[in-house]
Amino acid sequence: MKPRRRRSCIVIGAGLAGLSAAHRLTSRGWAVDVLEAQDRLGGRVLSWRFDRAPHLVCELGAEWIGADHHRLRRLCRELGLPPLERHQYSFTFWNAGGHARRRTFRPGGWSFSKRAHAGFRSLERKYKRYDERQQRELDQCDWWTTLRDHGFSMNELAARDLMDSTDFGESIRLSSAYLAATEYFAGNGTDEMDFKIAGGNDRLVEALARRVQARNAIRTGSLVKRVEQGPDGVDVYVKDDRTPFRAQFCICTVPAHCLLGIRWKPALARDQQDAAKQLQYSRIMKTAVLYEDRFWPAYKRSGFSVFTSRASDFCFDSTFRQPGPHGILCSYAIGDKADDLASETNVNNVMKWITEDVVKAVGPAPDCIIAPIDVRSQPWQRQEWIGGAYAFYRPGQWFSVRPALARPHGRVMFAGEHLSEEWQGFMEGAVETGQRAADALVTFAS
Repeated sequence: MKPRRRRSCIVIGAGLAGLSAAHRLTSRGWAVDVLEAQDRLGGRVLSWRFDRAPHLVCELGAEWIGADHHRLRRLCRELGLPPLERHQYSFTFWNAGGHARRRTFRPGGWSFSKRAHAGFRSLERKYKRYDERQQRELDQCDWWTTLRDHGFSMNELAARDLMDSTDFGESIRLSSAYLAATEYFAGNGTDEMDFKIAGGNDRLVEALARRVQARNAIRTGSLVKRVEQGPDGVDVYVKDDRTPFRAQFCICTVPAHCLLGIRWKPALARDQQDAAKQLQYSRIMKTAVLYEDRFWPAYKRSGFSVFTSRASDFCFDSTFRQPGPHGILCSYAIGDKADDLASETNVNNVMKWITEDVVKAVGPAPDCIIAPIDVRSQPWQRQEWIGGAYAFYRPGQWFSVRPALARPHGRVMFAGEHLSEEWQGFMEGAVETGQRAADALVTFAS
């Protein structure tokens, strides 16, 4: 048996939720073992640097930090990271049948009709007065139908589907109206797409890991297969090791469906097992394309982006505010389109399609060389250990699936972006739930 000293915890998963929990406990003098199944840290935080332009960085995983993401911003300051960089985008729409781009809107700008605006604000006023029964009723409906019933035309619904699917990871025809309303009416005008960490979001992962490893251990390649609880502690068994890790408590941060790959003793409650089976994760494929020159429009206060019905749902300038002649466009494909692009065996074809779409959307680019140099894709739905980019709550699930998954199981607490009541789908949600789980253990043990 691996001995542990008093006040100890095993953290399963070294994504942001796990590392935030481990850092919180480490700073309070706890003994912590972090067990990560993969060979790298960070989970769905994945910053990328091309060999041909190593001074540039883009995000193939978690992207945005909101102005209201106070926990994450406080954590960045605590860890001594540089001030956050503004990461906002002006946007336009383009489709295959159009001959020119529509007008460009500033970050957070309203791009729909006055009738739709009046309906949207009416919905917001009602939402802010809803009691729990009315919230549950709203959760039974999808966002597409709710917007249709509040004045959006069919063309506007199609554009709104392109926009909002980047937030939920699937079509708004499949998204909970309550969860969508919470995001758009409880957040800020830019939907919390405000900042990023200068030099890459992985700098937060690295800083957290350094703090944890200064006093405790992070072990990669440690796939948890069994968790057994007794009256005084928790034994956690990893693949190919008969000797368990032992601690007083455990914080489990794995994606919901991964709970089903662990043998629990005592077993998880039936409703928790059912919830883990029900919760799906969004199909998102991010593709970064490195170019010799930045042929897209340059704005002073925001980056360039375009919503398109072609190869990608959303393309944006990943290198806005980064110096140098080279540039990176990031394609953000959702749902069925993400699956279609991921099934293309020649990634150079994907690079070609994205380039052609953006070139047609922005028009001629005088004095610019439209020359893609390299490409890197990350289809999150094909990651076996997660099956998608972030949790996707369908109508009727928020008030049943999430509470069941969030409930402690004996000495085991759960954390992860999928359990955040306010910031589900964001890095903030991962940090929030990781810190809350750690704080709950500290309070319980004191």
